[in-house]
Amino acid sequence: MSNGYNRPDISAYRMRFSQIATMMRLPLAATAEGLDIAFFGVPFDAGTYIRPGARLGPAQIREMSRFLRNSNPATLVQPFELCQVADIGDAPVNTMNTERTLQEITDFFAEVARQGALPLALGGDHTIPYLALEGLRAGGVLKQSVGFIQFDADADVLTSESDVFDGLEVNHGTFARLAIERGLVDPKRSIQLGLRGSQYSPDANRFAADAGVRMIYQHEFDEMGLAAAIKEIKRVTAGGPVYLTVDVDGLDPSICPGTGYPEPGGFTMREMQAMLRGLRGMEIIGGDVCEVAPPYDPSGLTALNAAHLLFEMLCLAAESVAARKGRQR
Repeated sequence: MSNGYNRPDISAYRMRFSQIATMMRLPLAATAEGLDIAFFGVPFDAGTYIRPGARLGPAQIREMSRFLRNSNPATLVQPFELCQVADIGDAPVNTMNTERTLQEITDFFAEVARQGALPLALGGDHTIPYLALEGLRAGGVLKQSVGFIQFDADADVLTSESDVFDGLEVNHGTFARLAIERGLVDPKRSIQLGLRGSQYSPDANRFAADAGVRMIYQHEFDEMGLAAAIKEIKRVTAGGPVYLTVDVDGLDPSICPGTGYPEPGGFTMREMQAMLRGLRGMEIIGGDVCEVAPPYDPSGLTALNAAHLLFEMLCLAAESVAARKGRQR
């Protein structure tokens, strides 16, 4: 497949520190028209209720993505040989008007879907997957509830009536519940991994369990091991398209300290990379990496790891798109 358009132009700027920082030094496109996969930022953190800062995540992820190259060393996938990919900038955000911004982000996802591109979003707080799924439904991609894979320290199924949220329906602690209640995801084809940390009560996550979500707490993951976890993800999500989301607090704060709600005892980067690489062959319809908050990690390590996770998602998405479109891998 001829793919000169989207290949990172190494000859144009040999030094990785030069030129404007787009995701993986890809071309900056005005729209997703003609693309197979579109990277874009969602610099929104008004859904955060403790430590803000994730609105600055997309910019730092792009900056740290300068370190990324074209070929996956483990899977040998070369995504730019399979698909047209570009960075299309950021979804519109107005931090002074949360309600309008939620709708505009949803509309942005919908337009990307209408233009035929698979979205890979740079967060932003973890409200974003709910907006992504609503947008994919409005854009005609999500015609029925889909499978859902969530790497996260928290299940994000709280109610909006809690004292914390004071009636705010859409935020980073409620998005998974909303996605289930509104028929965006099939709970019986959904799995949450890495859950841990203290809870408001023993019943805090009961909604997801009662709905049929497969919940793998960190202590269970430690007992079952990596290979068994990958096998379980595939078993649960088999039979249709899947949306993929990573909250960086799913990883241990020793390697991802720059996040709004760090929880000790999480995944290592090796485990996360291995799990993502183990998902090859799935029908991916979109993905995101959220909750990178640069003010809490001036080193950029959290954003660097997020960029690498987005590269793993890109490799999965590229193979998925190529399979749907009958392209040779």
